[in-house]
Amino acid sequence: MSIRHERKDAMENRQLILQTAKQLFHDYGVQSVSMHQIAKTAGIGQATLYRRYAHKGDLCFDVLQHYAQQFIDDIMNYLDTHNQAAPIDRLAGILDLWIDEIEEKAELIVAMSTKIDMNCEDGRGNFFLSPIYHFIRDKLSELILESLGPERDQPTEPDFAAHTIICSMSPIGYFHIKNEKAYTKEHMKAHYRQLCFFLFKRD
Repeated sequence: MSIRHERKDAMENRQLILQTAKQLFHDYGVQSVSMHQIAKTAGIGQATLYRRYAHKGDLCFDVLQHYAQQFIDDIMNYLDTHNQAAPIDRLAGILDLWIDEIEEKAELIVAMSTKIDMNCEDGRGNFFLSPIYHFIRDKLSELILESLGPERDQPTEPDFAAHTIICSMSPIGYFHIKNEKAYTKEHMKAHYRQLCFFLFKRD
């Protein structure tokens, strides 16, 4: 068997595992699905599954990486189709899309974070070292600068502002205030939109 064929088999196995896990997570919830169930449904041995993923947290991380690329594509499509909208509206629109993602993927994020060491040295588990963090921060920074315009009264650090917004939307913080105040998802979108207009809209 050639190395190329082995690599192709490994890639096909990975795609099969990810598709199976995504479907099972969707149907039954992340917490209810076991690694044994994933291997059985995918038609592979448990040893094969565990060679690639040491535990379910590893698998959840890989699933989230796949979703992250989809989310980047969604943001780019949104910006392309709303390129005539005011920058503050495009900024709020990105946050709307992100809230949808948080609501839909929260269980996956929790399952990953409880299994992977989430420290600043762990490039795998650290969101702030991930491509999607830098992508979102860059896009928010661009829109913040565009919203404020060249005639702003004082210097602005857009990366800091974007980072602060991103931190405020961590699932733990997001769901804490949502549950405490009994907000709906639409309430959360409206509050973030209001915050963006308060902070960045020019008169």
